Order: sequence, then structure tokens, then C-alpha cells
Amino acid sequence: MMMKDEGKYLHVWMKYEAVIRLLLKKTDNENQKLQLYQHEFEKGGHKAKSGYVFSLEVLNGKVVKKVSTTAVAGDLAQILNNNMAIKDFLKDRHVKISMEKTFELQLEKL
Repeated sequence: MMMKDEGKYLHVWMKYEAVIRLLLKKTDNENQKLQLYQHEFEKGGHKAKSGYVFSLEVLNGKVVKKVSTTAVAGDLAQILNNNMAIKDFLKDRHVKISMEKTFELQLEKL
């Protein structure tokens, strides 16, 4: 089932894809954070009704738990799944990726 805004945030995640990959590698040593910007998510002209807050849990390269089903989270999951370097790195790991109202992306090893 496709969400109404699916694909709307791919441009944001593609912009940060290399940085996210690097930060994921660093989660082996400590949790990582990346400050994102509200205006990048609102380029489409309106704020998402559900906001931009989400939490994804990735186990062995697959999203196993979506605390939210927002298009923002779905588009990030698509980027993670389509990037072979990220997918390969995550295949033996358990991580949580989340974003709060402050637009700070948090990556932590579980």
C-alpha cells in the first residue's frame, strides 16, 4: 500500500545518504547524531499531517519495527534498502534510527 506522500522526501535522504552510511559505521563505537533542517522537509509546500517524528528499527538489514508509518520514515527505509553498501553493512547489525521534532537524526546500535 502506497502512502500519499511516499517519495516526497527521497531528495532529502539522498542528499544525506553518504553521511548516514558513515555515521552508521561509527555506531559500532558510540551513538551518532545528525542535525537536519526543517525547511528541507517542507520543500513540498506543506507540513506532513503526522509531522516528521519517526523511529525505525533495522535488524540484519531489514526494517523490523516502524514506530511510525510516516512517508519520511518510509522514504528513509527505501534509501537504506536500495543502497547496497548500507544494506551490506547492516546485514549483521541491529540499529535504531529515529528523528524527533528538533530534526535531529539519531542512530544507535542496539
